[in-house]
Amino acid sequence: MHPVTILIVAVAIFGVAIYAITDAITRRNAKFNVQGMPGPWMIPWVGRVHDLPINFMWLKFKDWADEYGPIYRTKMLGANFVIVSDEKMAEELLVKRAKVYSDRPVIRSLFDSKSTHGSMEYLPLMGRNEYWSRQRKFTHAYLTEASNAHYHGLMDFEVKRWLYNLLKEPDNFSFSLEDMASKVMCQLTWDDPSLSAYCTKSAWGLLTQMSPAGPITNVLTPLWHLPTFMNPWKIAERKRHDEQQEWWMTRLRETKQKMAEGKQRPCFTRQYLEAASIGRTSNISSEYEASSVIGMMALVGIFTVAGPLYYFLVCMVHHPQWLEKCQREIEQACGERMPTLNDSPNLPTLRACIKEAMRWKPNVPTGVAHEVEIDDMYNGMFIPKGTRILPLDFAFLRNPVKYPDPDSFRPERWLEAPWPTFQVPLTKFPNLKGMTSFGWGQRQCLGMSITQDEMLLAAGGLAWAFNLKRKIDPETGEEIEVPLDKSNSLLIVKPDPFEMAFEIRSERKRMEVVNQWKIAEAVDIKARADFLKQAEQADKRNVGIGDEVM
Repeated sequence: MHPVTILIVAVAIFGVAIYAITDAITRRNAKFNVQGMPGPWMIPWVGRVHDLPINFMWLKFKDWADEYGPIYRTKMLGANFVIVSDEKMAEELLVKRAKVYSDRPVIRSLFDSKSTHGSMEYLPLMGRNEYWSRQRKFTHAYLTEASNAHYHGLMDFEVKRWLYNLLKEPDNFSFSLEDMASKVMCQLTWDDPSLSAYCTKSAWGLLTQMSPAGPITNVLTPLWHLPTFMNPWKIAERKRHDEQQEWWMTRLRETKQKMAEGKQRPCFTRQYLEAASIGRTSNISSEYEASSVIGMMALVGIFTVAGPLYYFLVCMVHHPQWLEKCQREIEQACGERMPTLNDSPNLPTLRACIKEAMRWKPNVPTGVAHEVEIDDMYNGMFIPKGTRILPLDFAFLRNPVKYPDPDSFRPERWLEAPWPTFQVPLTKFPNLKGMTSFGWGQRQCLGMSITQDEMLLAAGGLAWAFNLKRKIDPETGEEIEVPLDKSNSLLIVKPDPFEMAFEIRSERKRMEVVNQWKIAEAVDIKARADFLKQAEQADKRNVGIGDEVM
């Protein structure tokens, strides 16, 4: 073992010992611990952290829920955790008592993740403070406007590009799927789809850094406090963090320069800069803060769509009868054309398959932790300030009362009256809004509409154009299986890389996929050229250009 490694391990062990001794001395008082709640037997300070696997941690939490009940306590390296596996209890705590239960815990391997000291960078992770409040309002306003405008046609455009890319390079579907989601967000935020590759890399980099299955310092937290010169985790995070922030600021500066030249088309960043020029900034304090909140929108919009879309593919491969039902429905509702958002009321089967894919293979199975801001009592149980409340989404979505036969993919549960989840009218239901996977109360995800709309267009486009099948091994002639139980274990999950086949449904469909993309591409090129031409003419006249539609 390398001497430096030995030193790091020794310091870590020493640090853990000091923490344990301190905990044993200072935390014997009941006010520091959850009281009156069931849970596993715990080692002082360490708790049960040694029982929790880094991979598929939600399964262990679910096992404990089955043993100890719908709400139980545990401890991990000095931190109190309460795991909630009952929706009603989660609503009582996280919605009805939102003013007490809406803080976020520190993510140890990020610098100032809660923005306690004004870093103002990661909205979903911020504590419940002034930065979070104003950035949430800002984000809600921008996303609502984009949703009301059907994203200015950007989603339709990028889905057409994706289908065309699948036709050309079906084996590269994993890259093109994430790139499609990234291009949508890069166009909305900066009007530049060429930024998608870096933005995707940045999104997964941040997600890895904030997940328990990421750096070991998220689990063995004392390691984060080692001096920087002997702390490879802190050095790596400083590099990642600074590069990301500089990239976001560069995008804002470029947008400002293009605006000065009259060459910047509408996007979120231009929208902010125009508002700032007349003093309407939604209390955003600086361009640095604006670049961060806009950049964070772009990142979150990638992995909240990519994960569910991957699992839609998996579900359709394993359940081709439901793909056929979706295809028949699309043909009846849309004729020969690809579905649009306006077709949503006539596509309940497609919406049911999307929602069931998200229930069956939840995107955030462990849920995202809330932190209690003051001491509280719940049903005679004492929950001290600083306790982390984990709403276990995997358990919510496996509730056999609400979801009979919960381990099976059953889209009919959303479409047929005997099922507890059936709602009418089918022109509106099922939909994704309000799913527990989007979080709770004041911390509910603001991107529900983006996920719902992009999933409808992408999944609808896939079903319209392709048969989704297992790939045939060219050497053995056997089907290559698409696994159901292999995924990453990050906070937001996606399946491990897999192979599958995208079989175009007919030669006519092949021509339509090609033609619709070529037409869309030509229209986009012309629109951009016309905008620049108008900018040049306006510059010659020394006159500004009005707000053109994206």
